[in-house]
Amino acid sequence: MAQCANDGRWPGTHFLAVTAWLALATGLAVPVTATAQDSLAGTLANAEVLLAGGKADDAWTLLAPLEPEAGGSADYDYLYGIAALDTGRTRAAIDAFERVLAREPDFAGARMELARARYEAGDYPAAEEQFHYLLTQSPPAATRTVIERYLVALDQGPAPAGTGRSRFVPYAEIGAGWDSNANASTGSDTFGVFVLDPDNVETSSPFVELAGGFQHGFAAEPDGLILTTGRASYRLNPDADFVDQALVSLGTEGRKTWDATRASLGASGYYSWLDGSQHELGAGIDLGLAYRLDENWELGSAGRAGVVRYQQDELEILDVNRYLGSLALTRTGIGARNGRAGLVALFGTDDAEDASSAYSNDRLGARLFGGWQLGTGNSLYLEAAYLETDFDDSPGFFGEDRVDEQWTVAIITDYRDWPARGYSLLPTLRYTSTDSTVSLYEYDRFEIGVYLRRTKR
Repeated sequence: MAQCANDGRWPGTHFLAVTAWLALATGLAVPVTATAQDSLAGTLANAEVLLAGGKADDAWTLLAPLEPEAGGSADYDYLYGIAALDTGRTRAAIDAFERVLAREPDFAGARMELARARYEAGDYPAAEEQFHYLLTQSPPAATRTVIERYLVALDQGPAPAGTGRSRFVPYAEIGAGWDSNANASTGSDTFGVFVLDPDNVETSSPFVELAGGFQHGFAAEPDGLILTTGRASYRLNPDADFVDQALVSLGTEGRKTWDATRASLGASGYYSWLDGSQHELGAGIDLGLAYRLDENWELGSAGRAGVVRYQQDELEILDVNRYLGSLALTRTGIGARNGRAGLVALFGTDDAEDASSAYSNDRLGARLFGGWQLGTGNSLYLEAAYLETDFDDSPGFFGEDRVDEQWTVAIITDYRDWPARGYSLLPTLRYTSTDSTVSLYEYDRFEIGVYLRRTKR
């Protein structure tokens, strides 16, 4: 529970800077007499005492019957919203805080509580938008610390660090679209003197994808977070059914924050089936370290050591031990839309299990990304990436030294609470272009899709 009534309307030591005169200045939904105003002021004062004493249920019992008449008063709605939030009535709390901000957009305390309510409802992007905005409003030091803890947790988890609470958030998703190169293959049907199998030649197809998953976060004392995620998906390609893919993945990560420093340690893995047959297994251990340079800039690093194993004998030549790393610089709070942008340097190596394999390689790349809010509840994400993969010269590919260069561009929009509350609509565009010194591995791919996600909050 937060309290507010200092000069900047930030959470402070009292809820009420003013009561009856504010009701007159802002206007109540229903005109009231001076006696009624005095009665409301007394009720609000009593509710403030109850909330300050941790008696949210009693405050709700006191305030809820007055909502039809008093709803619309900024002070009433603020206290009513806190009572609703602290008794688990997140929808009522969100509505109340939004009424407050419609009348008093600079009421920072109400905006802080709205962010918390959005968070409790599972609407993490909307919560993050509010928290980032609050950081631009010169919050008191104690409030800034709380905001930053929420933002750290929002990076990868659904529960704020240090609360000793857990939350399980399941979701279901359906998507459809078109893929210009579902099998990510060359557009030529020949390679040298060889005629390629049609399954190894570029094939376009519409697709349908079904998925379900969950995110579970446990916030441990002090300033720790354990996040576990899981996902299962199936992608159907009617015109390229030989690459129909099922995939399951599971990962868990522990995070710890010390002031401006955040460290993480986790493990994750996946298993896939291709055209109904067992195909690929991957697993690894992940390490991360990040340092917040100031309120808007963060420097981070990550590393992964893992394995990739193919489940068919004829594909075992592809088995590798994989080592990846990255360095990232991220900027938040950009412009009026609270934009976020970053640059990531990528590097790594694959060490083939089979000494005769040509699939050992070194890789180097970069990724540039940015995200912006598109009004209440909606967002836009852009990404451009480059990756160069240099395969070992010996034994080579068909007598050639293989070097691949890949460019990827992606655009994703997120329309939350559409077509109904709890749903998200995500149109996506992705283009990939791969050049190679071995023409067999050159291809272009364009994907366009629309996904509908239902999240249980």
